[in-house]
Amino acid sequence: MVALLRVHRLGLCGVVVAEVVPLGLERNDLDAPAGTGVLDFVDRSRIHLLPNTSGCWTAEDAVTTARLGRELLGTDLVKLEVIGDERTLWPDVEGTLEAARVLCREGFQVLPYCTDDPVVCRRLADLGCVAVMPLAAPIGSGLGIRTPTNLRLVREAVGDLPVSVDA
Repeated sequence: MVALLRVHRLGLCGVVVAEVVPLGLERNDLDAPAGTGVLDFVDRSRIHLLPNTSGCWTAEDAVTTARLGRELLGTDLVKLEVIGDERTLWPDVEGTLEAARVLCREGFQVLPYCTDDPVVCRRLADLGCVAVMPLAAPIGSGLGIRTPTNLRLVREAVGDLPVSVDA
């Protein structure tokens, strides 16, 4: 399943809409036979593919996967995910910070999946991430936003940096 995100940015001339499909590089066969791969079903003239390091358990794997994504898809944008817990898919804070540090230094535009900790989000912003994507509920739980206070604190901690709730 591929999720389609609609990204809105308020500009001087109104709202700009870009459609983005996050693509888990570790979970999709980019060499699939013609007509069977995810890339065959995405109109790349209308939709931007966002490489995603989902499925990575270490900072090193995430950095390698992000580099592959840049090479394969021709974009510096990357959704950074370093998973720390198999059962909950909770992010590994230390691994995320480590990978973000490397990727930002290499010129990537990093959108990290992270905890809803305002200190962590501030550190990611300070590293040069272009947004933060804190989880708001356990992945796949359908519980909706569980920590609105934390998200408000994250919003305050990162200033004008975009915050996109993940879960």
